[in-house]
Order: sequence, then structure tokens, then C-alpha cells
Amino acid sequence: MCSEKRIDDLIKSGTLLALNSDFDPTVFRHWRLQAFDCLTTLLGADHYYTNKFQDFVRQSGRIDLLAAYGILSAVQQLFGDSCN
Repeated sequence: MCSEKRIDDLIKSGTLLALNSDFDPTVFRHWRLQAFDCLTTLLGADHYYTNKFQDFVRQSGRIDLLAAYGILSAVQQLFGDSCN
């Protein structure tokens, strides 16, 4: 089960993944699945952010990671201080 705290963890791990000079698409795909599952649990499958995450994060590249980061940051703001 995903908690609001998990959003913060996903943002941090995504940042580390983006900064890694040896960007690994396999690690990204695993991270993407965790993030999607978390968003689905927190917001539901039909929520705008969940759908946009799925739309934006289809490839395994740094640009997709930036899009995912933006969506996770928006969800973090949605939940306010409970994500920190």
C-alpha cells in the first residue's frame, strides 16, 4: 500500500536516478511501475494525475523521468505537509 510519504521517497529516488550518469532504463521501468502503483493507490486509476503520468512516462529516458517528477511533485503539493 502506498502512503503519502512514499511520494517523497519516489521523488528522491527518481532524482538520484536522473543524476546517475549511467542512466539504466531497466531501473527506470521498475521505478515507473512503483510510482504508477502509488499514484493509483493514492488517487485512483481515473484521476487526472494518474492518467497524465501514464501518458507522459511511456519511454525509459531522462525526459520521461522529468515528466514523472513533475507529476509526483504536484501530488506531493496536493497532499501538503503530510508528504514531508
